[in-house]
Amino acid sequence: MPMLTPDMTPEEFDVLLEKVGHIDEDTIMKRTGMKLTKIGFDFAEGTMPVAGNLQPMGLFHGGGHVVLAESLASMHAFARNDGQPVVGVDLNATHVRAAREGTVHGRAEVIHAGRTIINHEVRMTNDEGKLLSIVRITNFLRRGSN
Repeated sequence: MPMLTPDMTPEEFDVLLEKVGHIDEDTIMKRTGMKLTKIGFDFAEGTMPVAGNLQPMGLFHGGGHVVLAESLASMHAFARNDGQPVVGVDLNATHVRAAREGTVHGRAEVIHAGRTIINHEVRMTNDEGKLLSIVRITNFLRRGSN
């Protein structure tokens, strides 16, 4: 049975969120405080605190945007790929505004979902909803390789 389908009930999405959103101890997602907060058939949302993820000038690190974006897109792709492995093969990030405090909110939306490739655009915003960065990521969907 597929992990993620367009006709899932809200309760089924909640169960999937719990399963896919579990973050193991020894991962960059855990160290950065990233959280998967919502998942749907064509999107995933999550957050990362600015505190603890700064670069030397006191701004949210650009790598934090990339970690949040790749994690959201990959977790979503994993669910769309029925729990089979996914591998990031391309990523492009454009930063448009700095963050010094608060929380970075990310929303990964599917641009294209094919048989072997899934593309997401991830938009990161601050607590006020102002755009911080846009990341596009392509994941390769591995099949039958668990």
